[in-house]
Amino acid sequence: MSVEVSFYKYAAIVKNLRGVLYWKGENEKLKWLLSRFKYRYLGLPPSSTPIKGKNIVNLTYPTHEVKTATKLLSKCMSTEAAEALSLASLYISPIMTNSLQDFDTSIVKTVKTSKEMDNKDWKLHMRIADYTTLDFYTWATEKAAEVLHRSLDEILRERRERIEKDVKRYWRLSEEEGRIFLAYLDPLKAVHQCKLQKELKEALRKFPDVSSAFGIIATLVI
Repeated sequence: MSVEVSFYKYAAIVKNLRGVLYWKGENEKLKWLLSRFKYRYLGLPPSSTPIKGKNIVNLTYPTHEVKTATKLLSKCMSTEAAEALSLASLYISPIMTNSLQDFDTSIVKTVKTSKEMDNKDWKLHMRIADYTTLDFYTWATEKAAEVLHRSLDEILRERRERIEKDVKRYWRLSEEEGRIFLAYLDPLKAVHQCKLQKELKEALRKFPDVSSAFGIIATLVI
């Protein structure tokens, strides 16, 4: 069971975190990914299989109350995926994964490319994904709180419109065909798809800070 992280440590991790890892198995891609971050952290959710690396930091929840978001989302995806999605929002960080399909109920938009990405391409687009998640954060979490008095369908339309506009950040690689290298995840979409609106409203009434786990997350598919 994870414990709450102290505020000063939480702030330091947020400042230095470059991604939340959601990874299955160990392979050359993981070794390559870990080698990209010598001076910044990659975060590992509590339920993840341990991964060794001097730049790996084990993530915990900033408050007990926000765990409610993971509990809610785990009704719509695996607990491990729900935890990664919640913590990515709480730490305002993109997800880095080799298992995008586990987030299927929350995928709003994907970006494809046929280009063979080199280290320079990855470095640039990891940074852009970080900006995407950060720039969405305040607006998206405030919109999540509006579920208490607005139509979820309407809020989801607004969020999708913002996502469609944001895709232009990836113009250097974006193509109609190719493999998915980035996806926009919206936990509110999962709530809608799995008909969890009532449970979310109850959680927000009891713990308003739960909205902080409902940002829009840029997810890099490695």
